[in-house]
Amino acid sequence: MPKQAAQSRTLFRRFSLASLFLVLVIGLGTTSCIPQKDLTYLQVEEGQQADSLYSIQRQKYVIQENDILNVTVRSFSEEASVAFNNARTQNLQNVGDGYFYITGYSVDSEGRIELPVVGSVLVEGLTIEEAKVVINEKLSLYFQEDAIFTSVQLSGIRFSVIGEVNRPGKYTIYQNQANIFEALALAGDANIYGKRREVQIIRQYPEGVRVIDLDLTDVSVLTNPDFMVQPNDVINVKPMKQKSWGIGEKGFTSFVQTLSIISSVLLIAVSLRNLSN
Repeated sequence: MPKQAAQSRTLFRRFSLASLFLVLVIGLGTTSCIPQKDLTYLQVEEGQQADSLYSIQRQKYVIQENDILNVTVRSFSEEASVAFNNARTQNLQNVGDGYFYITGYSVDSEGRIELPVVGSVLVEGLTIEEAKVVINEKLSLYFQEDAIFTSVQLSGIRFSVIGEVNRPGKYTIYQNQANIFEALALAGDANIYGKRREVQIIRQYPEGVRVIDLDLTDVSVLTNPDFMVQPNDVINVKPMKQKSWGIGEKGFTSFVQTLSIISSVLLIAVSLRNLSN
C-alpha cells in the first residue's frame, strides 16, 4: 500500500506538471500571434457587399493661423492681372508641386494675409469659399470696371504622422484633399504593431484641439466625416499590447524561446522532485 500511494503521488505530480506545461503552451500560442483581423483594413461585415458605394462626407475646412493660401486673380484687363499676380505665376508648366507652398500667402498670428494691391485681409475662421468672397469684395474696390475671377485654395495639406508607422515624420500633400490612408501611405503604412482599430487624429481648431479615434479595420470609416485629413493634423498610430510583450513580427521566435525556457524550468523541477524522493 505505501508503495502504491507513493506511485500515485508521483503520477499526480507528473500529471500536474504536464497539465501546467500544456496550459502554458496553449496560452503562449494564442498570444504570440497578431490576428489577421487586427491587421486588415476596411473589413466588410458578414452579409454586406464588398463592392458597395460609400458616400464620403467632407467637412468644410476653416482657415487657421499658419495656413498657406494660394490666391490667383484673373481679369479681362491685363493691367489688373499683372498688378495682382506675382510674375512667377505667369508660367506654371515647369514648376513642381511645392511651388504654391513657397509662393503662397501665409496666415499670420492675427489671422490675416497680405495681398498685393488690396493689402491686409482677415481670413482666419473663414472657409475657402468665404475667403474668396471677401477677397473679391476687396478687389472690386480697385478694379470696379473689370470682371475679376479669383481662385483661392490651400497650398497643400501639412500633417504629421507619429507612433507605429514605418516612417514617422512631417509631410505635405500638394492637393486640395487627402484621406487618412493617403497620409499613412506617405509614412510607409502602419507597422505590424500598429493598432489599426484605434488610430488617433489630433486636430486643431481655432477654439482648441480635438482628439478623434478612427477604426480603419471597419469599412464604415469611409463614411466618417473625419476620414479626410485636414491641415495641421497629427495622426497617431498607437501600439498593440503585443508590442509590450515583445512579440508580434517575431512572434514565432519569441514563442519558441519562451517555450524552451519553460521546458528547462519544468525539467529542473521534475529532476529535483525525483532526487528528493
